[in-house]
Amino acid sequence: MPMTFKTFPLNKHLSRPGLMPALKRILTAAATATATATALSALLLAAPAQAQVTLKQDGQWRHLVTAGVNINDGNTRATALNLNTDSVRATLVGKWSATAQLLYARSAGITTGERALVSSQYNGNLSPRTFAFVQASGLSDKPANISNRFAATTGLGLHLMKGDDEFWDVWAGLAVSQDHYVRPADIRGTLRDRYTDSGLVLAQESSLRLSENTAFKQKLVWLPSLRVSGQSRTEFDAQLAVAINESLNLSTGLSMRYNSHPAPGLQRLDTALITGLSLRYD
Repeated sequence: MPMTFKTFPLNKHLSRPGLMPALKRILTAAATATATATALSALLLAAPAQAQVTLKQDGQWRHLVTAGVNINDGNTRATALNLNTDSVRATLVGKWSATAQLLYARSAGITTGERALVSSQYNGNLSPRTFAFVQASGLSDKPANISNRFAATTGLGLHLMKGDDEFWDVWAGLAVSQDHYVRPADIRGTLRDRYTDSGLVLAQESSLRLSENTAFKQKLVWLPSLRVSGQSRTEFDAQLAVAINESLNLSTGLSMRYNSHPAPGLQRLDTALITGLSLRYD
């Protein structure tokens, strides 16, 4: 039986309305992505640069500002904005650190994230290995039913590692906080619009250089209550940053918040994965 071949009418398919412009857009996007990746690779292979806020014991304030934006339209309508600032002032006798965070997310016309945090901590060295600390913070997280929370902690800590631009600290102490709720919350069988709690704080924090232009920092805080048995809050933050040049970094961060006794209708664990750019001010 003789073999027959059917020709594919390529010209006919390429002549469909809208097909060529669509192919052109796809090829243009691919070329742009390739050029961007090539440029970033060249930058990352350039001279070594720092990827975190600068730590120098000279009494000067130094800052790192991180911003990330995600906007989706079409079948998925969502917006996410994250701003974060880290400030440090270090001397031979201690270190001031301050943090400000703003997270806003909206999906399908509903606000899913609205969190603002301001925090400051001072570590005063008692010896080359030990320090005393005091910390104060203010928080607003309306989707989590927190209109505002004011907290203060104090205690003692230990430097597990301390270098020019790296450290690993652990500390423990006492904590007190006052919560004001968006909606009344059930506290030991009673609906309340505010609540003052006291407890312990156990924490550890590190900032490490993984390579000449890559840094990793993380912080884990556990806050068990002394007033309500079994009630606790856990906070974890981590960030991986790659330096593009002396001032600009690419960063990816993970934020997790756990509440053992959330308000009715809320989950115990909140998680956020954030990518963005960081700008360092020295």
